[in-house]
Amino acid sequence: MSAATKNVARHISTKVEEMTVRRRLLVDLAAEHHPASVRHLFYLAVVASVPGITKNDSGYNKVQRALVDLRMSGEIPFSHIVDNTRWQRRPDSYEGVFDCLLETARLYRKNLWNTANRQVEVWAESDSIAGVITDVTWKWNVPLMVTKGYSSITFARNAVDAWNADGRDVTVYYIGDHDPAGLAIEAKLREYIEGWSAVRVDWERVGVSWEQVEQFDLPGTTPKKEYGYPLAVEAEAMPPGVLRGLLDAAIEQHVDPGALALHEMVEQEEKVLLHRLAWSEVAQ
Repeated sequence: MSAATKNVARHISTKVEEMTVRRRLLVDLAAEHHPASVRHLFYLAVVASVPGITKNDSGYNKVQRALVDLRMSGEIPFSHIVDNTRWQRRPDSYEGVFDCLLETARLYRKNLWNTANRQVEVWAESDSIAGVITDVTWKWNVPLMVTKGYSSITFARNAVDAWNADGRDVTVYYIGDHDPAGLAIEAKLREYIEGWSAVRVDWERVGVSWEQVEQFDLPGTTPKKEYGYPLAVEAEAMPPGVLRGLLDAAIEQHVDPGALALHEMVEQEEKVLLHRLAWSEVAQ
């Protein structure tokens, strides 16, 4: 908790004042750490000792309600809060070929990994985690797989079948909770993969590790069952910016700077070509 926050908290005398301070601090946290999920901001509020926010369901509900009000009032942009658990499913459609080509040009990404000597993927335990790292996986054009707890056997098998068909070795960067369930989920995934994979799979937990819990003094709870560590820590306890930075650095080490520069130049030229095709369609 910063000295400024402590000073503000010391002068709170009413519930109305507490709520006012809480809202202001949540606005500041969202501005500093966006994009972030509600759960990430809850943990940030706990660490920052935001008035009235304790690490329990009551504290989480206060943060959740405040963030709804702050978005509705315009004090926090909707884009600062991510929610990957709800999304629209519908086919893309266009008014015509011109619109289709313009949209294709806007979204066009040349595959960075076609000539790489290995595949790189990111696996996350939950949608909440995935929501705050999408910018990184999009930047590097790597698949983001959300296991949603104990993964189905079909989910794991489909992933391994795709790797085997490709034939290259794989690096998986994994993000999950550091608690009995989180470690068991990861162990089960690796058990499936090791039994089926015909290629080498290098698996690395980007977060959360116990070393990170100690390094960043991450908040946790008393584990429901013993597992060798004094705290159970959710991945959302990791500050979003730190998590994105760790993942970004992990993926970047697989990319040759010279090859990346050439790739980006060719990609831009091909975007220009798509724009020309769009306008030539209009001219016809």
